[in-house]
Amino acid sequence: MFAKWVYRELLRSWKFGLFFIFNLSLGLTGYIALEAFKVSLENTMNANAKAILSSDLAISIRRELSDDEKNQVQKIMSGNPLKSEVYEFFAMLSSAKGSRLVMVRAIDANYPIYGSLTLASGTEIKGASEKEILKSDSVWIYPELRSQLGLVAGDEVELGKLKLKINDIVEKEGTQTFRAAAIAPRVFINKDLIPKSGLIQYGSTFTLSYFYKTANDQQTETKKTALLAALKDPAVRVDTAKSSGEESGRQLGYLQDYLGLVAIVALFMSALGAAYLFRLFLTERMREVAILRSLGMQAPRALALYAAQVGVLGVLSMIPTILVSSLVLPFLNSALSGLISVDLQPAIHGKTILLALFLGVVGSLVICLPILLKIQELKPAKLFAEEKFSMDVQIRRPWIFLPGILMFWLLAITQANSIKMGSVFALSFFGVLIVLFLVGTVFLKSLTAAKGMKNWVLKYAVLGLARRRSSSLAIFVALGLGALLINILPQLTASLQNEFKTESTSKIPSLFMFDIQDDQKQAVQDLLKSENITDLGFSAMIRARILKVNGIDYERKLEEGQIFRTREEESEARFRNRGINLSYRDKISSSETIVDGKPFVTPYDAAKQKYAQVSLEVKYADRMGIKLGDIVQFDIQGVEVDGEVVNFRKVKWTSFQPNFFVVMQEGVLDDAPKTFITALPKLPEDRKNELQGKLAKQFSNVSIVDVQRTVNDVLKIADQMNWSLELMAFLALFTGYVVLYSIVSSQVRLRRWELNMLKVVGAGFGSVTKYVMVEFLVLAFAAGFIGSGLSIVVSYCISYFVFEGSFVFNWVYPALTSVGVCLLSAFVAFIASRRVVNESPLVILQEER
Repeated sequence: MFAKWVYRELLRSWKFGLFFIFNLSLGLTGYIALEAFKVSLENTMNANAKAILSSDLAISIRRELSDDEKNQVQKIMSGNPLKSEVYEFFAMLSSAKGSRLVMVRAIDANYPIYGSLTLASGTEIKGASEKEILKSDSVWIYPELRSQLGLVAGDEVELGKLKLKINDIVEKEGTQTFRAAAIAPRVFINKDLIPKSGLIQYGSTFTLSYFYKTANDQQTETKKTALLAALKDPAVRVDTAKSSGEESGRQLGYLQDYLGLVAIVALFMSALGAAYLFRLFLTERMREVAILRSLGMQAPRALALYAAQVGVLGVLSMIPTILVSSLVLPFLNSALSGLISVDLQPAIHGKTILLALFLGVVGSLVICLPILLKIQELKPAKLFAEEKFSMDVQIRRPWIFLPGILMFWLLAITQANSIKMGSVFALSFFGVLIVLFLVGTVFLKSLTAAKGMKNWVLKYAVLGLARRRSSSLAIFVALGLGALLINILPQLTASLQNEFKTESTSKIPSLFMFDIQDDQKQAVQDLLKSENITDLGFSAMIRARILKVNGIDYERKLEEGQIFRTREEESEARFRNRGINLSYRDKISSSETIVDGKPFVTPYDAAKQKYAQVSLEVKYADRMGIKLGDIVQFDIQGVEVDGEVVNFRKVKWTSFQPNFFVVMQEGVLDDAPKTFITALPKLPEDRKNELQGKLAKQFSNVSIVDVQRTVNDVLKIADQMNWSLELMAFLALFTGYVVLYSIVSSQVRLRRWELNMLKVVGAGFGSVTKYVMVEFLVLAFAAGFIGSGLSIVVSYCISYFVFEGSFVFNWVYPALTSVGVCLLSAFVAFIASRRVVNESPLVILQEER
């Protein structure tokens, strides 16, 4: 009987059901499409994990293994004879056509154990393949060098002291998954040529990797556990194919996090529209509920009847959600495909369908719960006595909103993969929501001042908004949120571009140099002086690792075995599980600010100081859990040095000046083995290229980063990411317009008698149309204006607190958004109301008769 009632009620209210399903499914679409992309990416990474790592197990470290470490590795891996040894480091590649920074991958005969490299000649390189670069002094290059320098197969290039011939061009490499991760194109050479090249010297920056093939996955995990136990240095990284696949998707995961947060906003707006529709529907049904209650139906039973309808509609909303998500998915894949090099075929999986079902059913019940509970307050006697029953939800009972707030918060945390960022987002969102609600309330109350207007169309349109406050507020909030989302990205992009601008007034350097040997420093300075160029200061760079903090061993942070790992935990593990580069200074640089603690007392005086003074970058200290006053013991190339943390610094990394996470006072590390880094000021393009060529020729081991080219690459990547973020933001705004259409349609239907009575008393069809249009134009303009204004505030906060950069106000986007929201709202209102507006008043009079 109960199921029959639910079925009959759904058939009877099919128009409401369609609108409800459409609203909810539209909000779910972005969320589900993004989740489907995530699952597809995860599956693809897992399927190609061995090819990505190029082995079953890999050991990597940014130094040579000690003899003891080599013996430990050999002992553990003795049953796995197939291995490959690979070096990776930056170097300058020079030719008659110019010079560029490249990432050198020096390989042996067994590389890659899994996966392959596809060359332009059509040759596919696998572990057992013959490799021409191992037989002769030759090199494979990435296609970027072909486009940047015009290099082709057969050209001669110099790499350090090596003179190499380009043998082929690598068109595809299975081990690179995130294209944006590399700041320099890759080249491949024979590992045996490294000693002859002079590129790796004492203190040079490089990564040494050992790749192994194992018998099975169980052996892989066993070997990994044994290696982690034997190799105590946290800087020694041991990866399996599984962990490498997870790491490869991490960079793109950050973008997915933010896309997911935008999708949640769209989901909220659709829920807002669905809740309003359900409120109207239940208002119309309250007399019938009263009849059922008077006939003996208990309140919980009546509540369950309508809750079941909501649940069924939630299940049905899954169908259009899956269909539309399948259409959105290719666009999302197109927006993100430029950032990854793996072939991805996104599709809707079973996991995604279950998520859509859960959100559809549980989400529907959660958003309708405050309205459903009004059934328990219903007193049939009062309703039959023609006493008005209010469907407004009372703020005095905030607990009824807790399920919705909790669900939104949990969704934010899971999408951001961060309790901290998810909570900040949820609080910020509800803060913006409260501001929109309060501003909207004040705005609507202020409209009562329109009573003195002479123009009846404008007067009644404005007063109508004030009378229908709940529906007006729903529209105001939905459009305001949409305008806010659309404006945030352009504002942030303008600020980012301004931060990276390269006009003559810019402080961003032209070139950044590293791996300058101690005995080369003076020669480099002399060359720069002869070219009338003043460097931005040389900073020593010293390799070290943390041994202890406050006497407690600083051990490796294991990353596995957790079901849910936040971005903060991932970041802490990465920073803890690696060596560090530190430097020494007498004072902070122009791109640094001390935010806590005191400046250095320089130089170090062993007679007066028990510990050397140490300064940490504030976010680095937070990740590592180090506080002011902590005693940190460093291993600096075999020498133990104790330091006391005396201050935290905020670093403006976008300055591209030499900066470090860890800095010591002068007088402690002055004689330690080190290399130097420096930056050169802005130079004209031709002057920069000429100088880069001279430096590369005279100092072949020194790596030089073209900062302007790197910045341009960053901005291109940002543009690609912006496209996907804008797609989700427009989906959110479109959801807002669907909410507008739903509410306008419902309102016009409820006001059908009113609109037709206006025609009866003499108003023309054009005047009634204008009346409806003006009403929503006023509301849309206010929402667009306030939403755009709030976007400026939010953009400023993100620029200042997240990116720690300057904010640039761009008035064009807010102005265009405000106008666009008005015009689109007027159009939507016209479409939603034209049937009733164009209806002859005779129809309603005949219905009354």
